[in-house]
Amino acid sequence: MHLPTALDSTSARATDFRLQRVLQWFIRERHHSAIPSSPHYKADRPIDVNEWWTYLENRSCLTLNGAFEDHWINEQVATAEVTQLEDCAIAVDASYYLQLFLDNAPYHEPLLPALGGLTGIQSHIEHDLDSWKANRTIPFFVFNGQSIEGQDDVSVQRGKGAITGTDEAWGLYFQSQANEAVTAFGSHRGAYPIHYLFPLLQGILKRRGLHFLVPPFNASAQLAYFDMIDSEQCSAIMGSQELLLYPIKDHVIRFIDWDAGNFTAISKKGIVRALGVTEPLFIDALLMTGTSFLPTFPPLKEPQITARQPPSVQDAVNMLRTSEKSVANACNSFNDILGKSRYPDWLQKYRKARMGIDHFIYIDESGEIKVHNFDSLTRDNWEYLGYQLPAELFHYLNTGLIGARMLSWISHGQIIIYPTLDGVKSEEYRRLVTSQLMPLREAALSLLLPRLHRGIQYKPISVKAWYDEKYTHKIEYRPQENQALNRVHTWNLDGAVAKKFYPDAKHGSILFEVTALRNPEFAKSTITKDKVKGIASADLISSITLWRFLHLRGYVDGNHQLTSWGNALATSLEALEPTVKNNSQVPGLYEAVLLAYELIQFDLLNTRNQHPELNGLPMHGSEDDKASLLLISRCAILLKLRHQANGYTGPLSKNFLCFRSLSSSIREADRDLIEAIVASMLLFAQTNRERDDYLEIGQKLPFLNDTDVALGIAVKTLLDDINPSDTPEQKATKKQEFPGTFVPYATHFFEDLEIACDFFNALHAGVKTLKNEVSSVDRSAWDKAAVYLQLRR
Repeated sequence: MHLPTALDSTSARATDFRLQRVLQWFIRERHHSAIPSSPHYKADRPIDVNEWWTYLENRSCLTLNGAFEDHWINEQVATAEVTQLEDCAIAVDASYYLQLFLDNAPYHEPLLPALGGLTGIQSHIEHDLDSWKANRTIPFFVFNGQSIEGQDDVSVQRGKGAITGTDEAWGLYFQSQANEAVTAFGSHRGAYPIHYLFPLLQGILKRRGLHFLVPPFNASAQLAYFDMIDSEQCSAIMGSQELLLYPIKDHVIRFIDWDAGNFTAISKKGIVRALGVTEPLFIDALLMTGTSFLPTFPPLKEPQITARQPPSVQDAVNMLRTSEKSVANACNSFNDILGKSRYPDWLQKYRKARMGIDHFIYIDESGEIKVHNFDSLTRDNWEYLGYQLPAELFHYLNTGLIGARMLSWISHGQIIIYPTLDGVKSEEYRRLVTSQLMPLREAALSLLLPRLHRGIQYKPISVKAWYDEKYTHKIEYRPQENQALNRVHTWNLDGAVAKKFYPDAKHGSILFEVTALRNPEFAKSTITKDKVKGIASADLISSITLWRFLHLRGYVDGNHQLTSWGNALATSLEALEPTVKNNSQVPGLYEAVLLAYELIQFDLLNTRNQHPELNGLPMHGSEDDKASLLLISRCAILLKLRHQANGYTGPLSKNFLCFRSLSSSIREADRDLIEAIVASMLLFAQTNRERDDYLEIGQKLPFLNDTDVALGIAVKTLLDDINPSDTPEQKATKKQEFPGTFVPYATHFFEDLEIACDFFNALHAGVKTLKNEVSSVDRSAWDKAAVYLQLRR
């Protein structure tokens, strides 16, 4: 895979690259009216590219994935025309590709970490893929699989660093410095985990007939393999600087500008030659500057040692040259700094990272999972590669049926609770993630572990939390106590029986799965005492997965009858059915009802835990009025505000973002359980494994995508301004004027508002039936909120 010789030219190096990035930043910030004061910005003075480059570096504006890429390497880019990519397939690191949308104008949405979601990412991706097609170039996307050794720890630290930055942004917002707050939020977009967008992109690729691959571990290793063997699947590779760590041939495409008709790339051979080092030394130096799985060598971050921050690969090379080209010697030389740093064991981390690169894991051309340099693999390879899982699980990962999160838990023997976007360590959040959700994680693992090697089954899995380094919890599998497995194996249904009772059933809708169990005869037909097998269709897989989930979560009992919780859920789903039919283009409404009941079960969807210190609470009316509006708004957070693709403009709420962290944590745990159920069904050979609809099944099951807080904020802001004594004309006027003032780019605001109101009323209809499960105080709060809403609709 040798790119055209035009890439070997040096005409478009540092100055052109800096100019491009500085202009991109100017365009982006001008769009949001957020150019801050700077000694380099004067309206009547031409832009000095080098001065602005230094300014932006110091302000952390030139970032990727929440961390600095090496600025010196980025200056080594060369440019060529996109016509040279015609009739070629390009293997693309999906994480890198998605991050480009978050980082570059005009797609960049600076308020992403304040909202918890993106408004226009899907249309941006579609438009870009149209450009690939128009230029007769085929993208072959490779997604990250499991985290590699060290990656979880680095992600936690970067997430905590992003929280520090967004806290400053919130401080500016609370001080009414809106433009400065927008800029500050935009500088910390790395707080948003990019893998949240994987299902969206995979779904788009499937609809377009484009192939993708999910290797067992990182995409960079898989791309490196393709490049090493001159794979016929692709003519070039596109991705992050971490590709330079692997034995690639030479070039890495960095950015394709379809409008300008050119693309940029870096040459590994050229970089090594410019540094005047060997390839092994270059790899060590690049590792020392920090990667997604290894923190920066602490002495390099000391200003008295490295004057220019952040350090570059040049600085690391110079340090190695003074240490006899040995990382171990460098660690000995700066032992005092290492000992006082956060990473006194950095040398051990480096050794694991180096071994992980030397023995990277990939899927070869025949589909077999292999280890690079297998012959020299050490016996303690599990220390830096993780435990070896069955290839069958990786097949389900590769096809998009399941995600990589649970596989990482098992491979590395640890569960990491990652930082939230808001960074609030409230009592209810800590209780939720370390106590209430633990049974869900244990149930998910208990469905997978029985089919794995016994040595892995009995290895304890540690749980760590980002907010407390001293917190630890161990999950230990006990097969004799596997109640989750026993429960799920009581469910089976013959396709003919399903058609007999419900010929027009909408499998996977949640409404069907819940309400069907109100029929005693049908519920009885789902019970089996025999070994489960023969679950054939995707529809039956979806329904049985959901029934098993409802059973494990207490909505269904051992006789497959609805419990009080299940009957309340059914009441709410049926109440919302007319709204769903009238808004068929709005997905996920039934799923939102189920998530709301999960929040209610965890005692979180109520009027308590208001956190006035976070601001953003309702301001008008009595205390009961404020509490009622808070409850209604929290329900609306579970829904989506439909929006134009040009970035959110409107009020913010850290209070609501804090509540979103609770709902997101539950959604994530529920998704893990759903994926464990469907993967277990296949591992136990209860359904046909030879199929081509894995992605459709995975995307049809609930809890895959999250929402942002935009609709909750809009509902709160509007209703807080309406007085029950207002005349119908005054209410109508306020509603009509609201979108243009507060959410000018909302596309279906009035429809979304009605959906939110109907959604709350549907939930209220079910909650009223929970006489024993929900306290009288909380039920009274729901009743008051229903009256509050009725007076203001």
